Amino acid sequence: MSFPAPARGRRGRRAPEGPRASFRQLVPFLLEHKRTLVVVAVLSVLGAAATLVQPLLVGEVISRVQASVPLGALVWLLVGFVVLSSVISGFQHYLLQRTGTAVVFSSRRRLIARILRLPISEFDARRTGDLVSRVGTDTTLLYAVLTQGFADAVGNALILVGAVIAMAFIDPLLLGLIVWWSWALRSRWSCC
Repeated sequence: MSFPAPARGRRGRRAPEGPRASFRQLVPFLLEHKRTLVVVAVLSVLGAAATLVQPLLVGEVISRVQASVPLGALVWLLVGFVVLSSVISGFQHYLLQRTGTAVVFSSRRRLIARILRLPISEFDARRTGDLVSRVGTDTTLLYAVLTQGFADAVGNALILVGAVIAMAFIDPLLLGLIVWWSWALRSRWSCC
């Protein structure tokens, strides 16, 4: 027995199979944890700054080694920034894990309360376990987005912007070459 291939949308992505929640529907769950999310955002900024300082310090270490100048406290400063970046990242992920668990708990509680108020005809129209499976799967995906996607997106966006700014100061010609090259590759491969 063969199954039909899943519907593919633009660029080979799977087409949505059912109703999707919008970000606006997620906001009430997030607002319950507004303070924690603000702390996570601040930690993202601090972590990005600590990460962006490290290449500058490594460049200074290399310059001092080439000039045969003693390194002094520069190595300890570099180690301190590496440790600081790791501690900030660890605490940020801990807060996001805790917040993600709380958001999933409250969303599951609301969804189950809503399921319990559904008319019997809804249960007759679906197979046994479909609703419970859907609640479990959807809230697990919500947890993954909150704990992995949110932190990575914010932190990496800040690091990207900082890296582009640093590159513009360090070597604008190289930045221009990379921008031109990435544009050329994108325009060449966008037709396929």
